[in-house]
Amino acid sequence: MSGKKIDGLAGDVIYHYKIALIQMQCGYLDIANNVKKAVRFIQKAAENGARLICLPEAFATGYQAERMEELLPLVGVSDNYAVEVFKKLASKLKVFVLVPLFIKSINGIENSAFLIDDYGNIVGKYSKTHLIGREKETIVRGDGFEVWDTKIGKIGCLICYDICFPETARILAMRGVEILLVPAAWRKSLYFSEWWDLNIACRALDNLIYVAGINQVGMTGDEFFAGKSKLCSPVGHILVEGSSEKEEILYGSIDLQSIAQERVINTVLEDMQLDLYTIQKER
Repeated sequence: MSGKKIDGLAGDVIYHYKIALIQMQCGYLDIANNVKKAVRFIQKAAENGARLICLPEAFATGYQAERMEELLPLVGVSDNYAVEVFKKLASKLKVFVLVPLFIKSINGIENSAFLIDDYGNIVGKYSKTHLIGREKETIVRGDGFEVWDTKIGKIGCLICYDICFPETARILAMRGVEILLVPAAWRKSLYFSEWWDLNIACRALDNLIYVAGINQVGMTGDEFFAGKSKLCSPVGHILVEGSSEKEEILYGSIDLQSIAQERVINTVLEDMQLDLYTIQKER
């Protein structure tokens, strides 16, 4: 990074800022109330100085793995409505907002997330590439990993189960991502909470990037979500972590310069032996 630094700026890049992770309970198919609640959370986060504000996976419709077919008729209404609401809100509050939604595309229904900038423009969209459970029957997977080059850094997104595949975060890191956002509806059953903890921290350390996991919390129908939203540093340290029980806004600090500093000490990205990594999956 280069350029004259003035009040956290170098060129167009804002090096230091506050991120807000909105951990919320989402009523299933209760779009109007979910959106209203998200708006209130975002307003509060902006009042508290957050520059980047993130919502959890499928926050507008809620998420229930065994009842996926019930939300399908609502998709197309919920996504257009919510995107317009948050474009206007982001522009008014002058914040970046991550808005994860089920959307209707020409390919079918996708589990997606939009990044909206502080002028109300859509910076990019990511659709979940690794489907799980009933999603495989109802959802069309995404087909790639994008880097969104913004004034608050180079941002990438994965959704929930995607984070279990180290290749996803590594591809993004090799393309320059500095901050990885992971909206989720991660369940609390079995050992899933521990799985969540480890994956978020490991992807941060593996790639020397910030990783923010933004999870749903509480009960939605018969689904119990794990909460524990968190921001991990480029060395895998937990900078802030939510509870497993309640709705809350978690605030953390992003320092883009720390990424370059850590990569001087830890040279794993330089030392990769790519010629040895080709894998042929056995049938």
